[in-house]
Amino acid sequence: MTIEVEMDGNYTEYLVTFSVHSMLSGTSTFVALVLDQPSELNWTQVIQQGNTYTLSFEPEVPTISATSSAPIHSLGLVFNAVHLGGETNDSFQPLSATVNVLADGAVYRQFDYEALPPGEVTLPLAEEVTFE
Repeated sequence: MTIEVEMDGNYTEYLVTFSVHSMLSGTSTFVALVLDQPSELNWTQVIQQGNTYTLSFEPEVPTISATSSAPIHSLGLVFNAVHLGGETNDSFQPLSATVNVLADGAVYRQFDYEALPPGEVTLPLAEEVTFE
């Protein structure tokens, strides 16, 4: 399983949080998540007891990609973006993102995220995925 996030708009003006939790194989075996892109970063927080991997960063490239270290049957994910503040002009485009969950190289589930304009509170994308 791979999760790919493609961001658009003025994504470099945001603090992005991407978190994956509850990746299970078998009845209750936790599976590790490997961060593929951005390759120069490591997970900001890993909670082994909760099988949770979180990356909080100011993106310089529009892609996040992570792959499970073994086949899984379920996972939870959260994606959120908060504008860093500062002035915006008429050409400013709020961050938008497409989150694809891939199974066997094909899109299994797709989610869309739209950040609201600066100063407004955007709800995080929070989804649970079960592979049939």
